Amino acid sequence: MPEPGLITSKVRAYMESLSPTARAMLVRSLRSASPEGDLPSEIILAAVEGLEIAEVAEGAGRRRVAAEPWSERLEQAFFAPLGPFLVDDDSGPVFTGEIPRAHLPAIWTWLRRDVASDAWERALAADPLDADADAAPIARKLRREVVPRIIDLLRDGGGDPKLRQKLVGHLGGEAVHRTLSDVATVLQSESAFANLFGQLPANITTFDVAEPSRIADVVRVSLEQVQMTIEWIAAAILARTTNPVVCALLACRLAGTTDPRMVASSRYAALVDIVIARIEQHAALAAARGSDAADRARFLADLRAYHDLAKTFELAFPVESVSAWFRRLSAARGAMSEAVTRRIDGAPGLVRRALRVEVGADGWAGRFDTAAYEDAEFAVRAAIEARLATDTLAVNEVVARVRKQVEQTLEVVSGKLMSDLKSSQARERGPLVDAVDAAIRLSVHVFGDDYAAVMKKSRDNALQRPTRAAAAG
Repeated sequence: MPEPGLITSKVRAYMESLSPTARAMLVRSLRSASPEGDLPSEIILAAVEGLEIAEVAEGAGRRRVAAEPWSERLEQAFFAPLGPFLVDDDSGPVFTGEIPRAHLPAIWTWLRRDVASDAWERALAADPLDADADAAPIARKLRREVVPRIIDLLRDGGGDPKLRQKLVGHLGGEAVHRTLSDVATVLQSESAFANLFGQLPANITTFDVAEPSRIADVVRVSLEQVQMTIEWIAAAILARTTNPVVCALLACRLAGTTDPRMVASSRYAALVDIVIARIEQHAALAAARGSDAADRARFLADLRAYHDLAKTFELAFPVESVSAWFRRLSAARGAMSEAVTRRIDGAPGLVRRALRVEVGADGWAGRFDTAAYEDAEFAVRAAIEARLATDTLAVNEVVARVRKQVEQTLEVVSGKLMSDLKSSQARERGPLVDAVDAAIRLSVHVFGDDYAAVMKKSRDNALQRPTRAAAAG
């Protein structure tokens, strides 16, 4: 017969799936209809008690908040050591030390279902039924049981293609399988990573890798005594810095030279590789972005991040003498330049289409095309961002041409729109006003706030004059 604690935890897991209203109805029914001492009812009520809303103080009053389910707290605590390496965007290439957060639910499900259902049941049964209880100790025990099994499965799959393919299928794909390997590495060396992070500054800057550098000593110890790989050490350093170029500077410090060729032939070359990989990643992400609003915003962020990192890296660590590194940077430059050109080349035509307004019998016909305006605004913003990044892109000629054409197009079209607004006698001129407002917004990007402010004043003055149709009415 299952242990009582295990039964209670399973019942509670079911209760977690119910809405608060459904749980309340069930509790009322049990309390009114079940005889005193009825064991099944008592088990259900005990499980529900663990989900009761807890009182928390806030100022002079109190409010009620729902306790986080024990199963969710266990999951979070189990994966807690991965925190420094988690990334939210897995749409581009993922490198050693980058663990996509989106893959963890699939790995967690696989662990509970296929790897260690017995260990999971024991961890679930260990629920203290206390909303404030720390799940970390139970999660650590679960990791000690589960991680060796994961390592064995990965090792077996590495020697048997059929076993590997079976594991990939259970996980849900190659990407999750790659992530599982990194997850296993971190969890297997949990104490080593904790020790490394304990010795690294919270925010590593270029000053931290200058001579004398305590970080260089920490890295040497991690390599030689702890037997960590340079790739994982680099990933740990990247987790603690906003400037990835510190990895390349650290490579010079460790190798005792600023000559890129000597660094490239040293055991510390991976510290430079990972910086170049980040530059390549920004270019790949930008090239893969779609056309919805979120992806457009991410594209602009990718472009800025690419430029900032590529420029800083090239100034700090010129790599022309190392052909492999130079080719990689040139390829990333070409990929980002192509992605930018594809998005800005049609900007003049998009501006013209976005500001087009048709005249009908009773006024300005149709509706203002919001989608067309969003297309034009994005192309204009991308062109401006590209102009700021010409040092790291091969788009100077394209950017100069597009900017000139956009300025001419916007000046001519917005001038005509403003003239039409001032002379309009139509009763219905809403689409015309919308187009003028759109031209003002684009002018902020292209010509600046002062120019747009003059346009806005002209627009307001034109709207204060009543139309002839309105005066006649």
